[in-house]
Amino acid sequence: MPQSMTGFANQTITVGEWNLSIECKSVNSRFLDLTFKLPEALRRSEPHLRKIVSDKIVRGKVELAVRLERAENSLEATINLEKLSEIREALDKVVELVPDARAPTALDILMSQGIWISDKLDADALNAECIAVMPDVIESLRNHRLGEGARLEDLLRDRCTSIQTIVANYREQLPALQSAQQQKLIDRINTIDITSDDKRLEEELVFLANKSDVAEELDRLDAHLEAISDALSSNEPCGRRLDFLMQELNREANTLGSKTTSLVTTNAAVELKVLIEQMREQVQNLE
Repeated sequence: MPQSMTGFANQTITVGEWNLSIECKSVNSRFLDLTFKLPEALRRSEPHLRKIVSDKIVRGKVELAVRLERAENSLEATINLEKLSEIREALDKVVELVPDARAPTALDILMSQGIWISDKLDADALNAECIAVMPDVIESLRNHRLGEGARLEDLLRDRCTSIQTIVANYREQLPALQSAQQQKLIDRINTIDITSDDKRLEEELVFLANKSDVAEELDRLDAHLEAISDALSSNEPCGRRLDFLMQELNREANTLGSKTTSLVTTNAAVELKVLIEQMREQVQNLE
């Protein structure tokens, strides 16, 4: 089943006096691009967390943010005086260099990272719990991406059906269109008051028929549509393959447009290009 690169998941767990709020979101990207925002206490777990994500996600820009906050029922919270002293020295330096800078409020300072300390902070437990819950978060993200991917698959299959209808109608009308084109050429020659060379005329008609013959392009369109269906039915990531097939579809549509001999075929080529462009935009969202 195709998987979208757009998704979101979050989860909050309590470890002792602390809450770990985990948010994970992903958007489109050509490759796997991981960005982690972790509190200092969880920095050492970043390599492990990256492996958990990369084992499940192939493509997309994935942002993982973990916030460490004291639980509401926590009673023992103290200010890190050493950190507070560092902040004060830094503020004095800022005032010296930028006198017009806005001074932070007391609440701003209390919200600074590392300003709160607790004797009950168990970094080992925090890291262990964060690593333990991460597979569930990533699975939730994948389920969201799969749900979005299923919606995109329906849109792509609907447009493939529309393209198949256009191709079938085009193929059905092709003999009549070619015959009309040949008759048009003959009528034009007959209006000229000269004696035509029947053999030469026959050669020109054959040349014109070969030049405007799009049977091969229609066959290739059918083959590409079948390949798209196979890719969508596969359990493997299909975004890159579908992107290539969109290029191939567009190439065949351009060829049909260049070989057009009537308003009917011109309109068919335009409709094909519109549908292919819609599909291409949707494919950009698939892993």
